[in-house]
Amino acid sequence: MFKKNIVCSLLLAFAIIAVTSPTATEATYEVNLLRLRSEPAALLRQSQNTFIQWVLSLLPNRPNIFGVPASTTTTSPDGLTSTTELPPAPQPATATPAPVPITSTTLQPTTPTPPSTTAVPTTSSTVAPSTTPAPPPIVLNPPRNCTECVCGIANTQKRIVGGQETEVHQYPWMAMLLYGGRFYCAASLINDQFLITASHCVYGFRKERISVRLLEHDRKMSHFQKIDRNVVNITTHPKYNARTYDNDIAIIQLDKPVEMTELLHPVCMPTPGKSFKGETAIVTGWGAIKVGGPTADTLQEVQVPIMSQEECRKSRYGATRITDNMLCAGFDEGKKDSCQGDSGGPLHVVAPGTREHQIAGVVSWGEGCAKSGFPGVYARVNRYGTWIKTVTRNACLCHSETKKIKKF
Repeated sequence: MFKKNIVCSLLLAFAIIAVTSPTATEATYEVNLLRLRSEPAALLRQSQNTFIQWVLSLLPNRPNIFGVPASTTTTSPDGLTSTTELPPAPQPATATPAPVPITSTTLQPTTPTPPSTTAVPTTSSTVAPSTTPAPPPIVLNPPRNCTECVCGIANTQKRIVGGQETEVHQYPWMAMLLYGGRFYCAASLINDQFLITASHCVYGFRKERISVRLLEHDRKMSHFQKIDRNVVNITTHPKYNARTYDNDIAIIQLDKPVEMTELLHPVCMPTPGKSFKGETAIVTGWGAIKVGGPTADTLQEVQVPIMSQEECRKSRYGATRITDNMLCAGFDEGKKDSCQGDSGGPLHVVAPGTREHQIAGVVSWGEGCAKSGFPGVYARVNRYGTWIKTVTRNACLCHSETKKIKKF
């Protein structure tokens, strides 16, 4: 009977090992079973307590719920045993519910919603959303001795249609950019110290070699009233992309101001937020008359219609190449366009009911010149009003013709 109890105890111990050690390997079970089979005599001689302790010593360590033992036991060579607590395993982040206030609090949604007609309880309070404070207004700091001037008035009202020569000094804000003394791009005077041009006309160029010429008409026969200035600073738009020509706009600062006169005055800045869709615009420059041809000796102008963004994105350029910072102008069948050498020059519109010329665009890029399905692409100037104000805040400003709005 005693032997039968011992055998039952052995089977029970083996069952305990199998049940309480689900993570042990089959090799561990086999080793424990061999030990039980090889030591039957010793087991018979042990007391019940000693036998239970011996069986428990055969059980493999059981991991805690995080997969690692809660502590490790180390036996030193001198027989002393020390227990080292392991740091707790990382716990997944859990959300702790915030205490519920006594009064209900209504948070304003990010997107405005129509006002509710439901009466609000007297215990309810409204928490305004946390908003980023608006940037401080741009402080303009023009010199005190600025001359009163008017922007955007052409020196003649003669209108030439079809890509022909302008009158001498018809567009007094027109400027030539010279590199090492040779013409290569155009620009527009916007006040007494600064001009707007295309970033691709100045990006990567040495400003020491760039000069600006104003009141020029015929490149072969310099006018006696021409004004030359060196360049003290060039600011390309911080997000200009030389690969896609996005944000293709830059500001040039002259080494010294020019005097505003009846003959010389700046172009007006465009109406903010206006698309100019369907308006007739005027492009001026000394660019090539045709693709691959020589640049013009005298200042030329051409009239082109401004397209909507949707129309331009349906052109052969495709939708992805035309960004919101670009403006397209030209005819579906080609005919007229800006061309090489016109880069950086202005695309003007005349404000309705006035003589005020506004610079709606800066000549940027295009596929060929007057090529069917490929309109001219311009930097959309009224997308950059704040940036232009910031860069040119120390300049003398000119008024629009009506003097109701001070142009920057």
